[in-house]
Amino acid sequence: MSPFEITFGRKPPNFPQYIVGTSKIEATNEMLGQREVVFALLRSKLLKSQAHMKHIADTRRREHQFNIGDWVMVKLRPHRQVSATGSSYSKLAKRYYRPFQVKDRMGNVAYKLKLLEQSRIHPMFHCSILKPYFQPTPTSSEPVELPPLAIDNQPIVTPLTFLATKWIPSPFGPK
Repeated sequence: MSPFEITFGRKPPNFPQYIVGTSKIEATNEMLGQREVVFALLRSKLLKSQAHMKHIADTRRREHQFNIGDWVMVKLRPHRQVSATGSSYSKLAKRYYRPFQVKDRMGNVAYKLKLLEQSRIHPMFHCSILKPYFQPTPTSSEPVELPPLAIDNQPIVTPLTFLATKWIPSPFGPK
């Protein structure tokens, strides 16, 4: 059903194309001829508007072709897809998460990824939220483990020393 049918409960009116000079009444010929001119103008304006919108949409669109076995990063919504990200939500969290391997290709734009065992999201993703992952070239034989910067999204604070302490009593009395 068209939106017109849903809104008004009937088929939209059909305006057949008018061939100038088929009516014997001059006023009808002129009115229907003007209507055809307006319809032609509307069609050209709509086509121009559609072409402009397509051009704007295509400037942000990117074509990616991935092969089976390629590694890709996935853009997830971390506030919704916690099981795949492996961490809790933070505004400053990464936009793309861990490299996953492409398991299968479904059509031109959909890819099935090999996700973690514990992830509870569907493994099919559109190519617009996938980014190719290029493995960095190793500079040394063993990767260096960095100390954790946070535990449970709380920064690890270890002061070197206490310089001084001061007791400030509560204005509401002792507790």
